[in-house]
Amino acid sequence: MQFSVPQFIDVEDKIVGPLTGKQTIYLIMGGGVLLMAFTFFSFMFFLLIFIIIAPLTLAFAFYRPKGISLARYLANVLEYFTTNHLYLWRREPEITMYKTVQKRHVSTVEPIKQVPHSRIRDLANLLDTSAAVNLPYEAQTRPDQNIFRN
Repeated sequence: MQFSVPQFIDVEDKIVGPLTGKQTIYLIMGGGVLLMAFTFFSFMFFLLIFIIIAPLTLAFAFYRPKGISLARYLANVLEYFTTNHLYLWRREPEITMYKTVQKRHVSTVEPIKQVPHSRIRDLANLLDTSAAVNLPYEAQTRPDQNIFRN
């Protein structure tokens, strides 16, 4: 029995238009803070809060450093700086380089193996026509035959 495997498990579902659930919540929270600041405080204090909150809200909603959300990235940074780290270092033994010298043996000159020109032409023809090879250097069909015709 075959089962379908989900393909895109790292893509979040879109809830409101092109926004995911987390993005919608970040934008609602940022908008709520700005609305409360506009309602309860003076305009100059609201502008100060707006300059701080609006970029943070947009960054949390849309910025993805290294492919993860900004909230997850900041949590990873905080975890890294608050946990202990254990660094181990072992000194590796020094490796001395030895020069190896190979003695050349005087050998008899081997005769050069000559391949006939017709054999090279046949092999080139087999490669050019992509013929199937059954035995070494022997094709199942001749290159000039139509293999689809029976």
